Amino acid sequence: MMRAARGVGLSANQIGLPHRMFVAEIPSQDGILKFYAVFNPTIEKYSKEQDFLEEGCLSVPGTYGEVKRSLEVVLKGLDKNGKVVKMKAWGLLAHVFQHEVDHLDGKLFIDKAREVHETPTTKRLQKREKHSRTGK
Repeated sequence: MMRAARGVGLSANQIGLPHRMFVAEIPSQDGILKFYAVFNPTIEKYSKEQDFLEEGCLSVPGTYGEVKRSLEVVLKGLDKNGKVVKMKAWGLLAHVFQHEVDHLDGKLFIDKAREVHETPTTKRLQKREKHSRTGK
């Protein structure tokens, strides 16, 4: 589902699973996809420095918005073997970790976005559909 929709993260509660966990797949600096599966994640530290980044979500397809988040975070959780992991993340990965932990806490990016909009493709399709119904 996540890959098919070209998403970069998916939390268990998005697909109806009662677990506190998420998966993410993010390109590393050398362009290789890095896969993360984190159970019982918590963000232990947020940097004071923040920035806006456009986010979308598989829970609200076709909708995007800029969300202000910390540029760096420290995420703690368990890996697939139950081993405690602690990861320092920055940039896109930090945004994804915060986005997914928010999901697990019952929050969506649209609750934090400064402006929410649909993709241009969605708007064009709706406009085309309107024109075909009205003939205008």
